[in-house]
Amino acid sequence: MNPAATYEEAVERAAAFAAADDDRILPEARTVLLAGGAKTPLAVVLFHGITNNPAQYSQFAPQLRAQGVNVFVPRMPFHGYKDRMTSDIAKLTSEMLLERATEAVDVACGLGDRVGVAGISMGGSIAAYFAQHRAIDVAVPIAPDFALLQLPYVASYAAERVLLWLPNMFFWWDPRVRGRQEPHTAYPRCSTHALMQTMRIGDDVYRACRKEPPRAGRIATVVNPSDPAVNNEVTRDVCEAWSGWGVPVRYVELRRLPENHDIVDPRNPLARTQLVYPKLLELLLQTGAG
Repeated sequence: MNPAATYEEAVERAAAFAAADDDRILPEARTVLLAGGAKTPLAVVLFHGITNNPAQYSQFAPQLRAQGVNVFVPRMPFHGYKDRMTSDIAKLTSEMLLERATEAVDVACGLGDRVGVAGISMGGSIAAYFAQHRAIDVAVPIAPDFALLQLPYVASYAAERVLLWLPNMFFWWDPRVRGRQEPHTAYPRCSTHALMQTMRIGDDVYRACRKEPPRAGRIATVVNPSDPAVNNEVTRDVCEAWSGWGVPVRYVELRRLPENHDIVDPRNPLARTQLVYPKLLELLLQTGAG
């Protein structure tokens, strides 16, 4: 950890993130900093999902900024390329993700008096990691991938180890549409090794939550009960373990959503952001009672 000591230092370090966005990166997929020229009471880091990019928060981040929050949305390694069929994503490791994410939270320390994190899927597991291991104000993991599909944790973990041992393979997120998968700024396929590397982050949290209390001041985990990609019961187990340490924890099920994993990207045809965004704002800002 190397938290930014001042707002000016934070902005300079955020610019270093942006400098990594060379001409291989889509303009809309680049690192985003929305800040008003001075520290705010709360700064929030938003972590995108695997094979997506900061454009996933293109509508939510401005809404959060409008509430007086400085917002930082870092592009994670090997994401956001103009080449949607890039094979570079297979190089991704959990260590790379956590190093980049830690640097982003360090930046946020100079952007706000308090720091929050939120993220979906891969980003949800990263947000859960910081909930467990770093003394931040609030963490909002969204659809974290602690266990794949509807598999019990033990079965998911076994599949993870096998897939990491086997040679890398690429698979279509939706084999019915293949390269026509929306949103068209995200990758339509994923690497088995990259996906399993994100699962390693969830494994860390799954083990640690039973051994030591989470360090976040409060945690609100958000799931779609109709999510086909992850096992929400394993997520609930993690939340119950956190609650057992006496930390304020909420497990929030967003009803009336279709069968869909990515509930935050406005470009996702199944997104219902008019239902999702108000709840995320409420949880991050701790407004309302619902």
